[in-house]
Amino acid sequence: MSDKILSLRPNRPSLIRYLDSYMRRARTSGRQLALLIIQVKRGQEFGALFGYRSIEQLMEQLAERLADICRDRDRIMRIGDHEYALILPDILNTGHCILAANKILRALSAPFQVENRIVSMGANMGLAVFPEHAAQPDTLLQHAELALSDAIRSDAPYLMYKEDTQENLAGTWNMESELGTALDNCELEIFYQPKINLRGGLLAGAEALLRWRSPTRGIVPPNIFIPIATHTGQIRELTWSAINMALQHAATWPTRFGPLSLAINIAPSLLEDETLVRRVADAMGIWSAKPNRLILEITEAAMMDNIDVSFETIRELKNRGVMVSIDDFGTGYSSLANFKNIPASELKIDKSFVMNMLTSKADANIVRAIINLAKSFDLQVAAEGAESMEILRALAALQCNYAQGYYISQPIPANAFAQFISEYVPPVF
Repeated sequence: MSDKILSLRPNRPSLIRYLDSYMRRARTSGRQLALLIIQVKRGQEFGALFGYRSIEQLMEQLAERLADICRDRDRIMRIGDHEYALILPDILNTGHCILAANKILRALSAPFQVENRIVSMGANMGLAVFPEHAAQPDTLLQHAELALSDAIRSDAPYLMYKEDTQENLAGTWNMESELGTALDNCELEIFYQPKINLRGGLLAGAEALLRWRSPTRGIVPPNIFIPIATHTGQIRELTWSAINMALQHAATWPTRFGPLSLAINIAPSLLEDETLVRRVADAMGIWSAKPNRLILEITEAAMMDNIDVSFETIRELKNRGVMVSIDDFGTGYSSLANFKNIPASELKIDKSFVMNMLTSKADANIVRAIINLAKSFDLQVAAEGAESMEILRALAALQCNYAQGYYISQPIPANAFAQFISEYVPPVF
């Protein structure tokens, strides 16, 4: 074992003693010291699936890999089942600490071999620096762990402690409690963003977008409360509620353009929920919804995070007639080898490419390539971010099937969407 590794078994109390010793030296020398807390992603799940021996092998290999990239004076100590602390004495500034974090990420990008099994494991890191962030060892550890919690919550590879980190996380705890009663108090609403067929401009359907109208916070954006709900496990009940509310609304929509499709976003964690398919089927039965009018949107990144499980879930949904759309396509890392087996019905081009396709040749080429790729696999293709008539015309010329965006309509409340359907006038391309 490398001399840089102080312990391969969890030993949090010893970390405080080592930190105290190193911080006293730093005060004498006038140099700074960094503490990095590194937590393996999905470590608990890995241990549950493959057993104690496998997780121990993984953690030992991780320590050796950290030792290989560390300086001789750096020290590594395991402080939890899936956590290491890394002490970096004699650093110049916080930038030096960030360079070390990036170096660790590169080292962890290569897969591990655990009991004849090749596994890829990511990590989240919390960073804190003495004396800038704390003057005492226990406070420095607390601040590094607060930064780690913030990184996990926001799914960032690493975050440096900031003065408002503790305040923000305390606010998150309060929001978790409030979110727990939001369903009971009918504070969650669904807005709908229309989706049109680019062959003629007729209304084709809508995407359901969950909103939280908090009595104390006002309208809380989904990019704030969805990550919190995902972290706490509340996302399940929010999703089941959203599916039922949306299907109930869709059952009353005017049929001026025939049956409209209804798209609902599915959180990544729900792809591994064994009740997902049954819950969706039950909701369709309650509201007499035709399966081929329901589209579940799953992000490309989420689908590729656990391909075997994701593909099996999507296949089960398709077997029941439910459509599946791969959302934010082009922003993930799916290879053609995996893509050819995707049991999806539609690709949805991320709006970041669509909005700039008229001014950026690179974005235009990406949009064109995704449309051609979808066509070659007999998939429908939809585009987000249609913000002008010129973009709609460009998408139609490329034979994109569907589009949505602010030029057509911004998301509107459920009680106004039926009126939108009645008054909608198709654009003339």
